[in-house]
Amino acid sequence: MSRLVIFGAAGRTGQVIVREALHAGHVVTAAVRDPEGFRAQFAEAAGERLSAVPADVRDPATVRAVLAGHDAVVSAIGPAGRSAHGLYSDAARSLVTAMTATGVRRLLTISSAGVRDDDPGFPLWYRAVAHTLLKELYGDMRRMETIIRDSPLDWTFVRPTRLTDTPSTGEYRVGEGVTPPHGRMIARADLARFIIRELEEGRWSRKAPTLAQ
Repeated sequence: MSRLVIFGAAGRTGQVIVREALHAGHVVTAAVRDPEGFRAQFAEAAGERLSAVPADVRDPATVRAVLAGHDAVVSAIGPAGRSAHGLYSDAARSLVTAMTATGVRRLLTISSAGVRDDDPGFPLWYRAVAHTLLKELYGDMRRMETIIRDSPLDWTFVRPTRLTDTPSTGEYRVGEGVTPPHGRMIARADLARFIIRELEEGRWSRKAPTLAQ
């Protein structure tokens, strides 16, 4: 059993990770902007192993206040639209500063298969989209990865392909820094299972596993 802090826990992916972590027996602190709203969503799971606290992932001081007494951090943050507005890179700076100060070293952060725009697993049309419509978003993700990679943290960049809300299949492929051939999507439930398993096993320390069905 580990004590985990999950940033972005109120989002579509974050909620699935919270449930998977609880199912696996871990103690979870959800770092969210609206703790009361989050508690209402997870009323059935509230108790000794789930708590919600206010935090702004762009603010190192509030991040640091959350981390004390925890073993690892999962970042499932993401913007509401196609523009990051510096969210990923700002969050990376805050997390590195706060985690270094508190001695919490293990960080799993959700990035995207799209950060590698020369990925041979992508069709040409998607590479074009990555260079145009999603250029700013992926650019900020790359800055995030660079900031964390240059830190002393024990990091893993989990890079999913397109996320879906379909049920878990338990069958997915993982490439090291590259999308598995013909991989296009993965269920959020399978992404969550991979993240919790990685927290327990540590097979992908300082690597960038890329997930697809």
